[in-house]
Amino acid sequence: MKRYIILFVLLILTVICHAQVQVTASVDSAQILIGGRSHYYITVNVPKGKTVSFPEYNNKKEIAAGVEVLQTKSDTTEVNNELRIRKIYTITAWDAKHYTIPAQKVVVGDATTMTGKVVLNVQAIPVDTVKNMPMPPDDIQKVSFSWHEWIPVFIFILLIILFLGVAFYLYRILRHKKSGWKPKKSKTLSFYKQAKHDLTEIATKKQMYKEQKDYYTDVTNVLRTYIYRRFNINALEMTSQEMLDSLKETCDTLKVDDLRAILTTVDLVKFAKYSTNLNDMDYYLNSIEHFIDSTKINEPVEVVSEPKEDIKDKRSRKMLKLTIALLIVASVVVLLYTLSEVYTLVM
Repeated sequence: MKRYIILFVLLILTVICHAQVQVTASVDSAQILIGGRSHYYITVNVPKGKTVSFPEYNNKKEIAAGVEVLQTKSDTTEVNNELRIRKIYTITAWDAKHYTIPAQKVVVGDATTMTGKVVLNVQAIPVDTVKNMPMPPDDIQKVSFSWHEWIPVFIFILLIILFLGVAFYLYRILRHKKSGWKPKKSKTLSFYKQAKHDLTEIATKKQMYKEQKDYYTDVTNVLRTYIYRRFNINALEMTSQEMLDSLKETCDTLKVDDLRAILTTVDLVKFAKYSTNLNDMDYYLNSIEHFIDSTKINEPVEVVSEPKEDIKDKRSRKMLKLTIALLIVASVVVLLYTLSEVYTLVM
């Protein structure tokens, strides 16, 4: 008898404890449109001190086939010395159909409790076929021409012309400099050839002399220059007598005497206003030419000099080449960009 009483008491306590733990499942919107949201709740009422474990669903994980869990959160409230713990699952679905969310396992303390099933109805978005009549496709519209859109293209074209114009101008300068660098052989005539050349020029323009004094001055200057270069006598700074005295040391006496007669007449014309005829003018020129021929020696080798390019000019040419190259590259880049802009405007 005592045993039955104990079993009865234990049964009563079990019923009381079970009555104190309540687990429910529900949704706030049992009917939603495709892509809409609803909240699925699992609510547990337990005494204080009890631990509760809810089913976990990560984002995008399905709580049922076709029903996605977007996010989860929990809240806890106290009612009549009991705890009301609620797990909230935000859910959605993308197919129009009826879904059944199966019973979920909730662990309260050491006991496991199952929730009930919940139904979710997902409907398609209704389309008003009367108001929303299908419209015919739009025709291809032509875009009106706008000068404002083409202004950058014209600016780029002018920029290309400017670059190429400057490059061509610099190329002309470079080519001119290049032609200027061509080594030009410059000959230095021997004193004999130079004297013969100068006497020939005087003879050809003899009629152009207005005064005989100028003619004889030019002739004697050729002679003095020749003596200076041939005999190393500073004849240009000497009087006629001083020059003749110096020549006696290096030249034949007969030749010096012939030259003395010529210079005496020349001095009379230059300083005493003595006048001669054309034949005398030719005679004196030929006499000086004869003196030059008679004192000719083996000519030295003619010196040929070639101008060397200056360092500054080399740098200048390099800078010109570099500038021309940069201008051409810039022109090509701007041209390609302009073509792309034109293609964009036309297409």
